[in-house]
Amino acid sequence: MSPGRPARPGGAGPVRPTSTGAATPPPPPPPPPPPPAVVVVRRVAGGVKDPEVRTTLAELGLLDEVSVDGQGRVRVHFHLTSPLCPARFAGQIGQEIRRRVARLPGVSSVEVILGDHFMAQALHQLINHGDHSTTTKGVLR
Repeated sequence: MSPGRPARPGGAGPVRPTSTGAATPPPPPPPPPPPPAVVVVRRVAGGVKDPEVRTTLAELGLLDEVSVDGQGRVRVHFHLTSPLCPARFAGQIGQEIRRRVARLPGVSSVEVILGDHFMAQALHQLINHGDHSTTTKGVLR
């Protein structure tokens, strides 16, 4: 800190003097962006391609419910062409949905839910929390 410049309360650094000599704190940070619209999330999630058929989830009609709350928490429900789709592909698709949606401005968290799959619970863990479970270890390799 420069000599002669008063510190702000709480030790947050110097306060800028005004033209009248009185100290004013810096302006507050800008507010976070508003949560994205459901239609935007649906478009981004629906743009993920099924690696087996190389067609988007939207074109295949595999994107189910999409919800966004006022805090930016997003839930995307999807299903696959078969409940016996290889877990490797199911996990890749779910993780790609999660990655793309999480990059949208205003998103604070993303949960991707795979329905109607023989490994739905294990894949939910893999997609949303990583490859830490013994059930899903190595599924994506």
